[in-house]
Amino acid sequence: MYIKQIKLKGFRTYKNETTIDFTKGINCIVGFNGSGKSNILLAIEFILSDMCEYKQVFLHEGIGNAVRSCYVEIIFDNSEKYFSMFKENEVKIKKVMENMKCEIYVNEKNISKNQYVELLESCGLCVNNLYNIIKQGQIIKLSNMKDEEILNYLKSILGAKIFEEKKKDALSMLKECDAKKGTIEKEFQEMNTKLESLQAEFEHFLEYKKLEKEKVHLEYHLNEINYKNVYKETQTLKSKLQELKNKTQDEDNNLSLSNNTKSEYTEQLNKMKLEIVSYQNELDKSVSEEIQNKRNIIHLEILIDEKRKEKKFKESKNKSKIENLNQINDFILRVNEKLQSLKSVMNSKEREIEEKNNEINMLLSANQTKNAKDGNYSHNVKKIEKMIGDINTELSVLEKEAIKNEKYLKELEEESKLLKNSVKENKTLSEKCANEISQLNSKSESCVEQKRQYQQKISEGTANLNVVKSQLIEVNDKYEEMIKSSNKEIVKMVELILEDSSIHKENVLGFLIDNINVDKTYVKAVDTVLENHYFTLIVEDMKTAKKIVEFIEKKREEKKKNEFEFKDFFFGKLTIVPLLNIRKYSEFTYPNDKNMVPLINCVNYNSKIYEFLKSILFKTVIVKSLECCQNYLEENYNCVNIDGDYLSKQGFMYGGYSKKKYGVYTIYSKLKELKEKEKKEKSAIEEMSNSIEKIDEELRIIYDKKSNTVAQKNGCLTTLNSITNNIHANEENIRITSEKIKQIKEKKEHLEDYKDKLKVQILQLRNNNVNPDELAKGSVDINALNEQVKKLKEELNKVTNEYDDFKNKLELLYQKRSENDSNIYMEEYEDVDIDEYTKELREKKNNIEKIEKEKMLYEKKIKQINEDMESVKSSLDKIYINEKKHKKKILDLCHQMNQINEELRILEGKEENIRKKKIILPQGIKDPNEYKNYDKQELSAKLKSITLELKKYSNVNEKAGDRLNLLMSDFNELKKRNEEISTSYKNIKDMIQHIGKKKDEALEATYLKISKYFSEYFSLLFKNRKATLVLKKMSEQEYKDILREASEKRARKKMIDDEAYVDKITGISINITSNEDEKMSYTIQELSGGERSIVAICLFLCLNKIDNFSFFFFDEIDAALDTIHRDNLSLLLRELAQRGTQFIITTFRKELLEYCENMYIVRIVDRESYIARGSKKEAYEIISIEEKNAIEN
Repeated sequence: MYIKQIKLKGFRTYKNETTIDFTKGINCIVGFNGSGKSNILLAIEFILSDMCEYKQVFLHEGIGNAVRSCYVEIIFDNSEKYFSMFKENEVKIKKVMENMKCEIYVNEKNISKNQYVELLESCGLCVNNLYNIIKQGQIIKLSNMKDEEILNYLKSILGAKIFEEKKKDALSMLKECDAKKGTIEKEFQEMNTKLESLQAEFEHFLEYKKLEKEKVHLEYHLNEINYKNVYKETQTLKSKLQELKNKTQDEDNNLSLSNNTKSEYTEQLNKMKLEIVSYQNELDKSVSEEIQNKRNIIHLEILIDEKRKEKKFKESKNKSKIENLNQINDFILRVNEKLQSLKSVMNSKEREIEEKNNEINMLLSANQTKNAKDGNYSHNVKKIEKMIGDINTELSVLEKEAIKNEKYLKELEEESKLLKNSVKENKTLSEKCANEISQLNSKSESCVEQKRQYQQKISEGTANLNVVKSQLIEVNDKYEEMIKSSNKEIVKMVELILEDSSIHKENVLGFLIDNINVDKTYVKAVDTVLENHYFTLIVEDMKTAKKIVEFIEKKREEKKKNEFEFKDFFFGKLTIVPLLNIRKYSEFTYPNDKNMVPLINCVNYNSKIYEFLKSILFKTVIVKSLECCQNYLEENYNCVNIDGDYLSKQGFMYGGYSKKKYGVYTIYSKLKELKEKEKKEKSAIEEMSNSIEKIDEELRIIYDKKSNTVAQKNGCLTTLNSITNNIHANEENIRITSEKIKQIKEKKEHLEDYKDKLKVQILQLRNNNVNPDELAKGSVDINALNEQVKKLKEELNKVTNEYDDFKNKLELLYQKRSENDSNIYMEEYEDVDIDEYTKELREKKNNIEKIEKEKMLYEKKIKQINEDMESVKSSLDKIYINEKKHKKKILDLCHQMNQINEELRILEGKEENIRKKKIILPQGIKDPNEYKNYDKQELSAKLKSITLELKKYSNVNEKAGDRLNLLMSDFNELKKRNEEISTSYKNIKDMIQHIGKKKDEALEATYLKISKYFSEYFSLLFKNRKATLVLKKMSEQEYKDILREASEKRARKKMIDDEAYVDKITGISINITSNEDEKMSYTIQELSGGERSIVAICLFLCLNKIDNFSFFFFDEIDAALDTIHRDNLSLLLRELAQRGTQFIITTFRKELLEYCENMYIVRIVDRESYIARGSKKEAYEIISIEEKNAIEN
């Protein structure tokens, strides 16, 4: 095994990571002084030893940032498997120091310090002392050692120090054994003297015990007589007590019978009350329904009246409308007849005109031939021109009429547009009304649903209220039974006080019972202690208290003068406590005891009343049972248990609430809670009733709004119908006007054609140049015909105009008739509404009749139940009177029983004391029957004489026997311990002898081994000399002298036996002889300094053969040697290196460099060291510079 590589970082002068590769053989490190050569060996020592005392020393301290951590890593060659637990050929050990803590890693795995020590020791390396590392000056130290020091050095390498430590431990144990022996002997002497005195005292004590036993027997018989007397008295009292108990039981039975009948009557009464409440609720419900129905009836009657008024008003309107409609229908018939006659006249006129025109055309055609012959040109032209002029005038009339009709058509179209817009507006308005009606319907439905929910809640609330009322009746009965009448009157009085405006309510905190809150567990205990204070009125200050007192005095005066409105009002004794006047006590700390709890801690209270409550409950505690509270009574505590039994510090006891189911606090709190609950339920029902009234009002508003909206919608519909009719009439007028315009256009076209024909005739006449005089006869006929046509046309125009007027009138009549028809149509819808309202009204009236009947029935039932209740109450009053009598008798009997119980308790105490004495009395030496025939006086006289005799033994030691027994047991124990110490002493001596022998054997075996190597190494270094190691031992005479001195010391008792501790080996000397003359010998002190260093190196190398180290570290071991010795040392190291040993050496001499395998040069720059492989030349230069510097210095 050898070191293959070392890595350093942050260690001493090596700030940066530095890697050094080593091989087997000699590895030399060369560098200037202070360059960091020794730091490499220090790093090896750091990782292979337990050097952690001065951790700060190992960190680099150079220029730049401070170094907080460092590490050293060594890679060992493991090809020979020195590290047997690792299969790898290399083992990497790394030691990291960070934050002043060391961590160790083996093959990158973190291990503990103990594991690391075991690992190194398995390879032969000792972490506590590395003997294979030789530092500067260590060779010189070894060379100056004496024989004894060399022996101790050998022992330290061998591990013999363990033997020495074991020896020291054994010696200290022997010293302890000697000391214990001495103390035991002293104790033996003291015990003997004590035993003698105790034996005499014990005999005296036995005589005393005899007399005492006789006294005990006498007392025993006296106690028997006393016990019999007490027993007789007890039996008589118990018989009396039994008689009283029987009487009490009879009274209890009578009371229980009366209670049973009372409970039956009470139950009946409660049932009746509940029935009354339920009937009353039903009655209230019926009344509320009746009121609601009456409201609805009034509302419906109002609606029906309004609808009927509207109907009458509309009927009166419709009568005139029907008359108008009949007149319009007559007019329409007459107009239609007139139109038919006019139509026939128009047709006849048109036919006549057509016939005349045909005649004219025939005449004109006949005259054309005549004009050609006669040449009647001018006359015909004039006639034709006149005809053209007439046609032109007619055309102008037609043009005017066409313009008039077109204008009328435009007006009609504009009117139709306006009507269509109004239709749209009315439609949107009707849709808006429809949406509003749907919204109102949904709103009314939601209101009705909400009303139904509220009614359901009212019914539920009424049911809950009935339950609360029934509970209130039960609790109120218990309240009347349990609470004192004076306290009830006080409660009434305080209610009156709080109603008075002159008293500030905020200054009145109320009764004590109102200001506390108690858990169910402690209610009985609190009731017992605070019952008399529950109805104490607490106020803030004295001013408020005075006002309350004045108010009470005023009411008393009113009562005297009969002005007070309450009958038989009793002014109870009201206690008022002003909080500002209460004296504050200092805080009291209760003891931390599991068996008691301060009562004030079991009550939750208003912080303002703390001082008042503390004054009442001071030193009052709850205990598990009153039997265990004797200690608390001695300390002036008032004790109460959970069942309400109270024991005051004066010794008074009362309570006995264990049989009661409810206390005052429980009943009062329950009553108060139920009243608040009743108030809440009533307020909730009232709120819901108000909400129903609001919903009814809202529904009425919705119905009114709905009826208005429906009327508005109906109005829109009627308007829409009338507008639609107008639109239809307008469209008909547009159609007629359009047809009329078309007829005019056709007529104009016909006239234009005729005009064109006439113009053509004129042209023909002009072309033919006919003489117009010849055509006189024909023209006359044509003119006459034209005149007739003209007249006919005028007549036709008149008839047509008349026809158009009548047609327009007919359209207006149709429009009026449609308007009247739509107005008359709305009456049916209104009649339906009235029928529905009437039907609903009848239903409501029927409901009212039913409700009236129910009311009568409920009132009758309530009256009957009240009568039954009165009879039950009278029966209950009788039971209460009897109950009071029974209770009074029971109280008298209980008082008598308490007296007897007290007497019994005293007698039982006496009986118990006698019984205890009887139990603990031992059996006497004499027969107890001896005193059976003695009477009480004889026994007392005998007891007196024995008591006088016992006074003589007043100074007797009663514990003599016990102390004698204890002392004997201590004596035996001491004897046993003495024997154990003697055996231990012998065993320790044997162990020391065994350890000494083993040590001597190990030293002699080691001496033989190293002596051989020492001679070998010495002969290699010194050619003409020999050296041997000599083991120095004591002679027999010296050994005997030492043993004799040890025995003398033992005789003087100053030291322990040293016979087993003498070492016969006293040292190791070095014997040097010359090869030329063996008789000539030298000691190491006679040699020169260099020779002594060589001898020390030989000794060091052979001593380390004990552990067979395979590598060594030398720090300038050749510093004190001359050239010859350095050469010899180099040859020795080479020889050892060839045998497989690795050397890592720092040096300043050239001789060692000749034989080294690896050369390393160390340099330092800015306080940082750097190492690298170098040549011998570089090493020689560094050495020569150092030698030169040494010479100069």
